[in-house]
Amino acid sequence: MPKVLPCNAFEIGHTKETFTLILRYESPDGHKETVYVVISPAGATILNEHLGKELQEYEKENGKIELGEWKPQKQNLGGSTAEPTYLS
Repeated sequence: MPKVLPCNAFEIGHTKETFTLILRYESPDGHKETVYVVISPAGATILNEHLGKELQEYEKENGKIELGEWKPQKQNLGGSTAEPTYLS
């Protein structure tokens, strides 16, 4: 059975060869898990396209998505300054 990991923080970064998605979960009791997803620029482009389509479809069916508690953290956990870390 596949493991399901909720995500309440993430980072996105890139090099010339790859994009890296770092998905994090921290439970109320302090348990932490991290998943690293590394994908080619072409794969990241397709992922972006499909995610955008899914978000559009979701909003058609359910209305505008409110960001609520999701907010950028000022400093990335991985030390990169290219993109902020997002936390819920």
